[in-house]
Amino acid sequence: MSHALVVTRIAEQDDLPTLLALWDELRQVGGRAERAVNPLTAVDVRDRLIEVLSDPTCRVVMACAEDQPAGMAVLRVTRPDPLSDNQLVYIAHLVVSRTQRQHGVGHALIGAAADFAAERHIDHVAVSVYPSLREANRFYARLGFAPLAVRRIAPVSVLRRRLGSDRSTPMLADAVRRRTRLVRQVPPQRARRSSAESIEP
Repeated sequence: MSHALVVTRIAEQDDLPTLLALWDELRQVGGRAERAVNPLTAVDVRDRLIEVLSDPTCRVVMACAEDQPAGMAVLRVTRPDPLSDNQLVYIAHLVVSRTQRQHGVGHALIGAAADFAAERHIDHVAVSVYPSLREANRFYARLGFAPLAVRRIAPVSVLRRRLGSDRSTPMLADAVRRRTRLVRQVPPQRARRSSAESIEP
């Protein structure tokens, strides 16, 4: 594998056209799954990228091979879960340009993520990879990334169907139950006393 001279740097707003082109490549690599979860077009994602570039908890890094844009990664400081005290640097999006693969660009971007974590005194770097991307999974495994948890995703409509009811539309049985609770039942002894009083002359 030949390695060109790869340099990484923090991306700026002037880099937006290049970042948008790389984002489009990432969506194509991810295929149907990536487009289902991130259906944003390059036009839609422009404002999001501008926000990320100015977010102190995020960093967008670009890699250049011999002065040519070669890849990017979006990094974010986050917690593994809401109850955790620990932080990690999460690689939200990493893409290497088609013309620059097998040249060490991915390694350089992972190195930039490690540097970002070290700056923040954070001990771990995490990344999500689609199971269908076998080469990407092998790449991360070779660098020491181990599987920690399987994140599954399901459309709300599918969940409602599988759970057996669509809570967005009130069911007739629920309405009947609520109405029944509002009707106070007469205790049996009071009911007998009332009926006896009604037959007395």
